[in-house]
Amino acid sequence: MGQAEGDGSPSGRTVRTTLLASLGYLLAGMALIILAADFFTNAVEWQGRIWGLGEAAVGSLLAAVGTALPETTVPVIALLSGRGGEHAEIGLGAIIGAPLMLATVGFAVVGGAVVAARGWSGTLAGGTTALRADLDFYLGAFGLVVVAAFLPAWSRWLVAAALGGAYLWHARALLRRGGEAGEAPRPLRLWPGGPPPALVVAGQLLGALAVMVAGARLFVRAVNWLALGLHLSGFLLAVVLTPMATELPEVLNSVFWVGRGRDVLAAGNVSGAMVFQASVVPALGMLLLGRWQLSGWQLVSALVAWAGALLVRLETGRGRPRGWPWLLGGGIYLAFAVLAGTAA
Repeated sequence: MGQAEGDGSPSGRTVRTTLLASLGYLLAGMALIILAADFFTNAVEWQGRIWGLGEAAVGSLLAAVGTALPETTVPVIALLSGRGGEHAEIGLGAIIGAPLMLATVGFAVVGGAVVAARGWSGTLAGGTTALRADLDFYLGAFGLVVVAAFLPAWSRWLVAAALGGAYLWHARALLRRGGEAGEAPRPLRLWPGGPPPALVVAGQLLGALAVMVAGARLFVRAVNWLALGLHLSGFLLAVVLTPMATELPEVLNSVFWVGRGRDVLAAGNVSGAMVFQASVVPALGMLLLGRWQLSGWQLVSALVAWAGALLVRLETGRGRPRGWPWLLGGGIYLAFAVLAGTAA
């Protein structure tokens, strides 16, 4: 090992080259995601206006599901590749890791953006009715996901059907509730002169989403290489690092929206993705897996993901949530990552 790590050994140079290349891919992937997030949020605002949707529906449904769908392929492909061993671990890690990251780091970033924009006493601008509804749904749905691990194997079909049906009901209720349309969006990036045609808006939306997916895949690949090069555990990779990469679009979208004073869109983008990741994705996992069991760090991860959302919900119950309490979620995530990394 000493020779491999020496400055002049071939294997040592190979490791350093791999790590440097991984870092380059990491930065390139992040740059693509940041660029695409700006175009995506701009197009989503216009698409919601064309469809006559309120800001809550735009953030919780249109933006959240749009960015969550591509990353849903990670657990689905892993589980379709095999129901046991490593494939099941990767699938479960992706299913649990996404809500974990969103409920802690996702809202910590939104809270940090609020603090940066309005100071430590700053509060979330706009109504929180849709946000509270999203969080209540998440706590109930993801709580059921955890409880399902202790139910008989045959019950997973019923739980999966209940989760899928509940999501459709929640989405329908959000659309019927409507909400304020909000201020006029900024000019469309690809059509700066006046209201853009619907086809141009759709083209920018889909194009930005495609670039975002490409950037996220590049980012995930770089994270994988870094984890291997630094000898990180598979659990840490599946539950902590990979979700951080795949959920980066939602987080960056929210930062852009807070910066523009569109807090309802920012919070709804994270909470809407949490709703999707707590219902539709676990339902697919239950159907594709031969069993649904959580034990050890899998169970701990799920409980932390639930507790992080509870912290956000308690602050949201104040009416006008402050940004700084949400920062605690980042500390929870960091503590979990350190403990998981040392124990896994």
